[in-house]
Amino acid sequence: MADQGVGTPGHSNGNKLPVVHRLSPCSPLAGGGARKHRKPSLHEILHRDSLRLRYLSQVRAATAAAAAAAAAAPAPSPSADTPASGLSVPATQNVVASFPGLFEYTVLAGYGTPAQQLPLFFDVSGLSDIRCKPCFSRSSRGEPCDVGFDPSKSSSFRSVPCGSPDCGYSCSTGGSCTTTFQNSTFVFGNGTVVMDTLTLSPSATFDNFAVVCLQLDNDLFTDDVAVGNIDLSLSRHSLATRVLNSSPPGTAVFSYCLPADTDTHGFLTIAPALSDYSGHAGVKYVPLVTNPTGPNFYYVDLVAIAINGKDLPFPPALFRGNGTMIDSQSAFTYLNPPIYAALRDEFRKAMAQYPPAPAFSDLDTCYNFTLTEYIYLPNITFRFGNGETMDLDDRQFMYFFREHLTDGFPFGCLAFAAAPDENFPWNFIGTQVQRTKEIVYDVRGGKVAFVPSRCGLR
Repeated sequence: MADQGVGTPGHSNGNKLPVVHRLSPCSPLAGGGARKHRKPSLHEILHRDSLRLRYLSQVRAATAAAAAAAAAAPAPSPSADTPASGLSVPATQNVVASFPGLFEYTVLAGYGTPAQQLPLFFDVSGLSDIRCKPCFSRSSRGEPCDVGFDPSKSSSFRSVPCGSPDCGYSCSTGGSCTTTFQNSTFVFGNGTVVMDTLTLSPSATFDNFAVVCLQLDNDLFTDDVAVGNIDLSLSRHSLATRVLNSSPPGTAVFSYCLPADTDTHGFLTIAPALSDYSGHAGVKYVPLVTNPTGPNFYYVDLVAIAINGKDLPFPPALFRGNGTMIDSQSAFTYLNPPIYAALRDEFRKAMAQYPPAPAFSDLDTCYNFTLTEYIYLPNITFRFGNGETMDLDDRQFMYFFREHLTDGFPFGCLAFAAAPDENFPWNFIGTQVQRTKEIVYDVRGGKVAFVPSRCGLR
């Protein structure tokens, strides 16, 4: 069946979904109410970033293994894992590693007929998934699965058979497309690829939208974990690909504004009209580029970083060789170690007048501003391959916190860090750098727009 309601997309037609942090008092998650509202600690942010880095390393390793296997095998016929764009899309999502617990921002969306409203994360992970009933628990409490999708209540639900072009897993021919999520010592649960109707708004519905129906151990879920994930990657079954194939010219695939903290909200817009941004002062259009080590993700052609107008001393090829991914989950921006070292050293020179503070885990360029009345920060500028530049403000490149203080002005750290090692697959831009911007993904036009906005700020 054809996608419905995306023929006249844009900001004015209701395709904008509110986005909140998982710990927001407005979060739809269980425990998201004011009673449990809190701000994540810096330790928690860094821990979740480290899990994200681990997941991305796994994706790169799986992609490399798939490429090696494909090179050693006879040329296959076109398969379900090759989208219209021609990008290779291996089934690399590690649900155990990436869900639950890694994602930060939630939307309410419907699945099934009639639509069952569910709190969902969104990411570029390679496959959408939803927790399905019945759920089970290994604990003695035996708590029921109170939040999840109930297939028995949907008239449009259907399973995907094993061997179908829509099944990306090895399974028993003749049965449903199933897989088991486990590590070397523990089975976490089962998953079945299914199709049903995804409803984002009355004007944005998608029939036969494929997800992995997860039946995971109930003990894996905590109060701040949503029941699934909407995939916005370039993979064959992603929402982004469905929008790209069904929306008219003159539209982007999606845009988002991420909340700056747990007290604010942002939005996710499906198929916004590009005319909404024409004539908008300060919009920066930068080219999208591809990277074979992570073909589902979105990369921009970042070629230089400058501090106070001075380019850091490394060649553009050092950026282009690893790619610069836009990430919607990690808070901080992680760079190839030589690039980060150049940024750190130049930043420290510009901040020599302020007393340094001890490193806080991966954030190793920190300052004690307790007795400082005014802070003068250097200018940091990104430059892209098309010559476009983007100046960052202090909300984008400094993280201020009070974790070691009882009063007074907080510590502050440069919100950049070194990637785990020089072989880490990509540089990537975290969510803090994306503050004060609406990020517009014009996949058809091969570019991303950074639109100045107060979205996500108080």
